Amino acid sequence: MSSKSPSGLNEWLSFLKTKKFPVRAGNLARLKTQIKRTEDTLENMQKNVASDPLLAFAILNEANRIVVNKHNEINTPFHAAAMVGMNGIQNLFKYFTPYETRNKQRPDNLNAFLAEIQTSYEAASIARHWSIENLTSHEDDIFWITLFRDSVKWLLWYYAYPVMQEIKNRILQGEKASQVEMRVLGCRIDELTVHLCTFWGTPNKVIESFLTKHIPNTSELQSLAHLAHHPDELPGFTEDKRLTILMNNPLIFSYCASKVADEVSNNGWDSKNLAFFYRVVASVMHRRIGNIISTAHFASTEAAKLYNHRGKRPMALQLLDPDLYTKNSASVKKKVVVSPLASLKKNLTRSEHQGCKNQANLALKTIKQSIPNTQHVIIFKHNSTGFQPLFQSGYKLEILKKIRWNAGSKVFDKLAKQKSASHLFGDKLNALFSDLPDTSDQIIDEQSHLILASAVVSQHEMMLFWLETRNEFNEKDFKTLKQIVSLINNA
Repeated sequence: MSSKSPSGLNEWLSFLKTKKFPVRAGNLARLKTQIKRTEDTLENMQKNVASDPLLAFAILNEANRIVVNKHNEINTPFHAAAMVGMNGIQNLFKYFTPYETRNKQRPDNLNAFLAEIQTSYEAASIARHWSIENLTSHEDDIFWITLFRDSVKWLLWYYAYPVMQEIKNRILQGEKASQVEMRVLGCRIDELTVHLCTFWGTPNKVIESFLTKHIPNTSELQSLAHLAHHPDELPGFTEDKRLTILMNNPLIFSYCASKVADEVSNNGWDSKNLAFFYRVVASVMHRRIGNIISTAHFASTEAAKLYNHRGKRPMALQLLDPDLYTKNSASVKKKVVVSPLASLKKNLTRSEHQGCKNQANLALKTIKQSIPNTQHVIIFKHNSTGFQPLFQSGYKLEILKKIRWNAGSKVFDKLAKQKSASHLFGDKLNALFSDLPDTSDQIIDEQSHLILASAVVSQHEMMLFWLETRNEFNEKDFKTLKQIVSLINNA
C-alpha cells in the first residue's frame, strides 16, 4: 500500500521522521561558504541562519539536544547557533534538502509551503507585538515559539501537498478543522506536532503551546472572551485562579496569534471568527478590543516588510481594500457563492467544456469539492481502444502506471457496457477483488470503501469513476456522485 498517503498518528510519524528539512538553496550555499571561510564568525552568520525558518529550527533543536541544563532552555536561533558552533552547524547539513525559488514555474507544494511559512511569520509578529504591549519581557521568545509551532504544518505542505490541500478545501467549505484532520490524516496536526517536536528535541515551550495545561481549553477561552463582551469598555477581571495563571502565561499570545493569522489567511480580516480571539487577548491584556485589533494590523504590516517569503500576498495588503469591513465587501462575497453541482451543471453547457477530457476535469473538481470523504479519485475514458486514465487525485502516478487497466476485468467490462453505480466495502468488496483490474490491489485493500460509476459521454465513449477512501463513504456521498454522473449523462 505504498501508493497511499499515511494514515494515523504512527504512520505519519514514521513518514515525517525520515524527511529532510527544506531550506532555500541560496541560504544553504551561503552558510556552507561562511563556515569554510576562517575569517567569518558566528555573529556574521546570524542573519543568514535566522532568515531561513527550518535552518534556524534545526539549529535550535540541536542546541537543546546537547544542552546540559534542561531548566534553562534555548529559545532563539541566535543563542542556539552560539551553543552549537560552526562544527555543529556543519554536521546538520545532511538533514537539509535545498529548494530553488528563482524558477518562474514553481511546483504547487513549494508555493503552498512558502505561503504557510509567510502566515507563520505573520502570526509570530502579531504575538510578539501583543507581548510587547503587555510588557512581558518575553517578546523574542514568543516570536520564535509562535513561528516554530507551525514547523510540522510546513513539512506536511511540502511533502504531502494533496492531503493538506484537501484539508484546506474542506475547512473553507465550513467543516470543522479538527474533524477534517481526523478524517483525512487519521490524527490531529497538533498531536503530530507534539510527538515530532519531542522527537527532534524542540524546546518545551513550543510543545507547551499546544497543551491545555499551559493554554486555555475551549470552555476557558469562552470565559476569557466573555470578560471583554463590550467592545467600548475595558474587560472585567476573573477570580478564577486557573484562568489567572493562564492569563499570565505569554504562550496564550502565541496560541491566539496563530488562530488569527490562519483565519485572516483563509477568510480575510473581516471574518466574524476573529472577534472571539480579539476578546480573549483583550481580557488577558486588560485593554479595549480596538487596541488589540490595531496592534494586530500594525504587526501584519511589519511582517509584510521584514518576513515576506513571497509564497502569497501578505495579509497587510488586505487592509488597503476600501471595501473592507463594509457592506459592499460582504455583498460581493455573497454573490459568488455557488454550489459545486450547480457550477458543474452550468459549465457543462458551455461549448469550451465539451468532450470527454474537459468534462472529466470538471467532474474531478466537483468531486473534490462536494464529496469530502474522498481520499483518492481516478476518472477513466473508455472507447474501442480500452480504458485510459484521464485524471487522478491522491495516488502516486508511478504506481498507477504499473496497473494493468486493460488486462480484463468483469467489473470494468460491466461498467463499460451500461451506465451504473456501485458502493463497495466489507465483504462485498472482498468478494470482487479478483474481478477488478489486474494488480489494482496496489491501491486498494480490505479496509477501503470504493465507489464505481460510469456515464455515457458520446455514442462511442464512456466515462468511468473510481472513488476510494480509507475512512468510509456515506449515503450522501454516493448520492452526490450519482448526481454528478447524471449531469455528465445529460450534457
